[in-house]
Amino acid sequence: MESRIIAVFDFDKTLTAGMSIESSFLKYLVENRKLRAQNLLNAALYYMKHIFKSPDEALKRNKMYLKGITTEQALLWVRDFIKERGDKLISMKNLQHVKSHKDAGHTTILISGSPDILIDSLDMYLWFDLVYTTRLKSVDGIYTGRINGPHYYGKTKADLIKRLKDELDADLKESFCYADSIKDIEMLSLFGHPVAVNPDRHLIQVALRQHWEILK
Repeated sequence: MESRIIAVFDFDKTLTAGMSIESSFLKYLVENRKLRAQNLLNAALYYMKHIFKSPDEALKRNKMYLKGITTEQALLWVRDFIKERGDKLISMKNLQHVKSHKDAGHTTILISGSPDILIDSLDMYLWFDLVYTTRLKSVDGIYTGRINGPHYYGKTKADLIKRLKDELDADLKESFCYADSIKDIEMLSLFGHPVAVNPDRHLIQVALRQHWEILK
């Protein structure tokens, strides 16, 4: 029995058109005055507390702008956000690469550090066989501003791939991975066919040196 070929995709700036989906969502909330001053203060205080010790913690794991917001209210905001800007969020050109892999019979996998409420609302399950997103923690239907479970960023993505390799009996040498950031280098390096998509300046240097495919 042949091993499975998988095609793994990062989301933000790999499949999105421009900025990350969470940045777009936060911009939407601020522009439409959805958030109270306390929500923005919560995020700012969390940022200042962690920025010098762990910039990734301060920026990527900072969900304090949703602290105290009910899950029901947040979902309504997400639905309005997707309705207003949904057709501008995704790069249809890059999404065609997902379709090509599905047509080839490959197992398509999305791994994203973006919040689950945003990814789920975009119906990514129509394109991907498996979807891994960062889950937001809530207590009694109210968001705490914390993350519940793994935050899929950097090394955590690579660790997930190593686990999926065994669970899916995947042949990574024959498999594909698409990502945009130097933070994804550990994950990309696991694959026989790494692809740098709209790469940041650090990743493009590695991609050129390693002769990886580059998509812009």
